[in-house]
Amino acid sequence: MKRRKQIDADTLMPYVLTAGPLLIISAFFVPVIVIMMVQDMLFFSYDHWSFIRPRAAYLGFGGAMIWLAVCLFSLYFIKAAAEKKNWNDRSLSVHTLLMAAAFPIFVLSIYHYAYLDEAGVKVNAFWSVSEDEIHWGDVESVSRVVEEDTQRVTSYTFSGNGRTLTIPYATEDYQTRQAVNRVLSEYEWEVEDKISEASEDPGDQQFID
Repeated sequence: MKRRKQIDADTLMPYVLTAGPLLIISAFFVPVIVIMMVQDMLFFSYDHWSFIRPRAAYLGFGGAMIWLAVCLFSLYFIKAAAEKKNWNDRSLSVHTLLMAAAFPIFVLSIYHYAYLDEAGVKVNAFWSVSEDEIHWGDVESVSRVVEEDTQRVTSYTFSGNGRTLTIPYATEDYQTRQAVNRVLSEYEWEVEDKISEASEDPGDQQFID
């Protein structure tokens, strides 16, 4: 047992201390690459007018990476303290379970998206792996969230047939802007403006729920 503890401290932990910082650093750019590549492989279709990757997808994926790093650091410090004070250390199994919790978040982040096509609007909320949709012909009302100071539109909400779906909106997203303008022009819905403070992000918050 003494030999095993020595191997854990002197051999395993340097790899843990290397992986931890790498996970934290890569959490700021890897989610963008992974989310875009995997979502394109799984969900890409030429029928999409617009495919929306909400900010929460990137934040969830990056947060899971940082969680893995925190678990690795915690494992190292607990093992070091246990060896120093000769405790009965069972932290490996506990930390394995904690790290496993990150993988559902990876999956949920990848399955978090929305798109608009000829049939209607489809949304896959963060805590779901299945789509919800409203056909354009079933839409009864449309509203949008507008920032009070900048008058910037941050989201559109489509309601009808007992359902309400919200998509994030950004004017710099050309495909989404064109798709929304297309259906608004075709169906001539009256759009209700809902004012919010600029510090809020109501579109992304509603989209997560």
